[in-house]
Amino acid sequence: MLSERLLLAMKAEGISQAELARACGVRPPSVHGWLSGKSKFLRGENLLSAARALKVSQEWLATGKGPMKGQPVRIQADSNTQLLPHDHLPHDDFVLIAQLDISAACGDGRLNEHAEVQGNFVFRRSTLRALGVTEETARIISAVGCSMWPTLHDGCSVLINTADVTPKDGKVFAMCTPEGGLVLKRLIWDYHAAIGAQTWIMRSDNPDKAAHPDKILPPDDRTMLVGRALWNDNFL
Repeated sequence: MLSERLLLAMKAEGISQAELARACGVRPPSVHGWLSGKSKFLRGENLLSAARALKVSQEWLATGKGPMKGQPVRIQADSNTQLLPHDHLPHDDFVLIAQLDISAACGDGRLNEHAEVQGNFVFRRSTLRALGVTEETARIISAVGCSMWPTLHDGCSVLINTADVTPKDGKVFAMCTPEGGLVLKRLIWDYHAAIGAQTWIMRSDNPDKAAHPDKILPPDDRTMLVGRALWNDNFL
């Protein structure tokens, strides 16, 4: 429950109700409501401010999923900056992950010929280790469209492991396809009536299957898995 996660994080950081209220810009009775269990979730600036004050992951605070610590903080880079220098990092425990301007379309698909660095995200090294990815193989791309909703929202940033390119049942991958360009889809190993056999299927998480039907992963040498999706910033 939200109240239990808040109490756990407040105890870990030694933060009182009054201090959390000041950090979130709300009155103490609001925090009391969060802790009493009356509020099932936090939204917008309250979630962002509470996560920052308690030094916890926004995803963990909102849903209980993922590690409690290690929420990455985004750093915007200007158009002339490819990578911020390492002496700009807040601590040696942090590492920069490049955000590419290539978009993975969660729908019709599109492929950009050139992927340039347009900014950076800061991750704790311990978070990358927990996710099973190195700083050399981690990249951030953007999702476009609603076919992977509610897992991936339109415009959200997605961390992928470019070294993980072996299909895995039930996992989300960024992949280049002959017809769809670059897409983010869940791979499912299942029977497909069209070919009468087991095969890899690209499946959308959106429950509207009329608009987002299953598709066979093209058995074509132009099909390439770019990397497995490990994290997204839906809760930022």
